[in-house]
Amino acid sequence: MRFYSLFAGKMLGDGYMNLTRGSPRFVFLHSSKDREYAKHCFNLFSQYIEYGPGCCKESAIYDKRTKKHYRRIYYQTITDPILRDLYSLWYSNKRKKIPKKWVLEYLEADGLALWYQDDGCLKSDLYRIILSTESFSDEEIYFLKNFLKKKFGVKCQIDSQRRIDISTRREIRKFQALVEPHIHPSMERKSMASEWSKWLSEWQEIKEESGVICTSIYLPERIYNMIRGQGYSYKLNRLLDNWLDTQWYKYIIYPAKSYKWILDHENIEKGSFLITPRFKPHIRKKLDIMSMATGKDVRVRISIG
Repeated sequence: MRFYSLFAGKMLGDGYMNLTRGSPRFVFLHSSKDREYAKHCFNLFSQYIEYGPGCCKESAIYDKRTKKHYRRIYYQTITDPILRDLYSLWYSNKRKKIPKKWVLEYLEADGLALWYQDDGCLKSDLYRIILSTESFSDEEIYFLKNFLKKKFGVKCQIDSQRRIDISTRREIRKFQALVEPHIHPSMERKSMASEWSKWLSEWQEIKEESGVICTSIYLPERIYNMIRGQGYSYKLNRLLDNWLDTQWYKYIIYPAKSYKWILDHENIEKGSFLITPRFKPHIRKKLDIMSMATGKDVRVRISIG
């Protein structure tokens, strides 16, 4: 059920529930600079829960630490029967808790994207994603770490500040491919769409050039036996030229397909046959872009079907 996925993601992020005369309401709050994203979330949830005419409010708060005023915007639903059941799942003695089995069952990529947009940060060098989880208990943080691996195949760590830390290129590309289709344009700072666009442009601009680039590469026995002997560099270049374009245009440029491609190829073992072919420059460039886009060192793990 899509509503449950979205609700789980929002509750892991900036969503919460309060009680009005014993009846729960669903609330989320954001900085006023993220007004468009807050409106987007309202549009998502208003398909499932009713909001009253005064559901949106904006206010200012004073931060004694920074000595500055900040404006924030929040949306609050009216009471709804479905919220009563959800409140009992997510709260115990008026304290938020994570209903582990429920989250494991219902949270999908669209809800994951809300959690990420609420409490996630993509570092500027694109080599680290942080999910702020320090408000949860240690047990809950370990659950979230293991949940990402079990449900989505994303491996991560817990840093010294009790945050979820995704810090290898392959895991970042995997996570980003999952959430990218659901990121709102106003959250561009958490998107890699511009990078994918840049890689696509670079790929399309690649032309055949004269010259060769020698690069060591590991091949599985099957492919090694296909090209071994005189002229193996020519054979490998020809094989890779077709394979790389097929993988790129059929899978890699589409985030959802790219995610599945990375999963399908991550357990391919490093080949046992080391060779040093003379790559054509355009083949080497495509290998490098493919590695950047997927986080996978294609040069050491090639599987050509």
